Amino acid sequence: MLKEIDRVDTISSNILSKRDQAFTSFYNLNERLIFESQYPLDKTIGEVFGDFLKKNSENDLKKDLNVKYLNKNYLSFYIKKNDKFEKIENYNDTISTIIYNIQDTIQLLGLGYNSGSSSTTISNLMTLKIYVDYIRKEIPEKVDEYIINATYLIAKPIFNQYKYYQYNKYLKELKIIKYNKDNINKSGINCFSTLDSYCNAINFLYIYQNNIKNKDYDNFFKINLVENKIKLISSKFPKRILYSMIFIPKYYIFIIGGKNTKEVLIYNIQNENNKKYPYLLPYELIEPSLIFINNKYLYIFENSTLEFHILRSDLINISPFEDIKLSNSKHIPMNQKFFGVVKNNNTILFLGGQMINLNKENINSCYEFDYNSNKLFLSKRGFKSFDFMEKAFIPVSSELYLQLVECKKENKYEPKVIYFEASQNINQNNKKFLDNPYKKK
Repeated sequence: MLKEIDRVDTISSNILSKRDQAFTSFYNLNERLIFESQYPLDKTIGEVFGDFLKKNSENDLKKDLNVKYLNKNYLSFYIKKNDKFEKIENYNDTISTIIYNIQDTIQLLGLGYNSGSSSTTISNLMTLKIYVDYIRKEIPEKVDEYIINATYLIAKPIFNQYKYYQYNKYLKELKIIKYNKDNINKSGINCFSTLDSYCNAINFLYIYQNNIKNKDYDNFFKINLVENKIKLISSKFPKRILYSMIFIPKYYIFIIGGKNTKEVLIYNIQNENNKKYPYLLPYELIEPSLIFINNKYLYIFENSTLEFHILRSDLINISPFEDIKLSNSKHIPMNQKFFGVVKNNNTILFLGGQMINLNKENINSCYEFDYNSNKLFLSKRGFKSFDFMEKAFIPVSSELYLQLVECKKENKYEPKVIYFEASQNINQNNKKFLDNPYKKK
């Protein structure tokens, strides 16, 4: 068998070497053609990229990639293999090597090699399609550290009021801030409702708001928490309900889930535009919980129906959403819904939300997911019911995360700062600061 494989490799290599030129085309992730040309098969992919950059002006690339700012040094190039994007890492590879890695060897042999003929019929195979994007460099090497160093104000809109709660992590102070009246009139922002969603992103609050006057589009706002200034970013965001948002540093907000949609929307903070992620969700998700793990994987958890869903996508290599199956699903029911998520060493802890008693089981502990073994288990942490509109906890210092909620007390709602301590090795001077329902005992 090994000898036969070697023979196939040799034949395929000979086929590719018989053609002098390969037709190479460049596309953005939305399948829009940017550039095309012909190159010798022995030309390195680095040389091809150099020619691509030389023949495409910066302004043209901005338009083709739909970006406001561009540094050519930070462009990433991908090939599509088995319907998955793979980043091109080795610029010394030749075009023939790249094509051979993409093409089906059996197809090459069947269409391109004929032992009884002096000619080949492989001209239709000698093409190379390359995808160009501008996302790789914008994810820091240490995402939590980046957020910790850049963020000191965290906010939550107040339901049915032109106000928001604002927490200052340096002062350890929680305030109620009124919207600026002039900003209200200029931006057109309304009171926050259960049909809206939001997320924090480096001292800004981004709000995706239902537009009751428009059946097709919603509004997207940002609030500068430092200056208390509101800006309408767009009134042309797709109509959505029951979705979630997450900030992926440095410049991306992912909008995921909602009724009657499988599309994932990405808003670019730096360029102030939005685009669709190149892959659809495999199914509809209602108010999913979102978390970014190991500077690479976006995890999505959803438990709104009888089936518990876990999806994962590699944002560095732009992969489809992988449906994760629990390795111990037969041994544990999943009763927690609409929960917040926070990283706890090598696991993801589910906090708050609702606990539904299924099969007459009274469960008083939070659930925890080990993303290395894909196992779900009950945590030692007790369950407390909190409604997290923003599902992802925000890092505020090493091993310490927080999120803001509203709690009902004596027929009125009060704000509460929910802390999570991922390690017991916190400085004792922070004892008062860490006084919270989720502190380790």
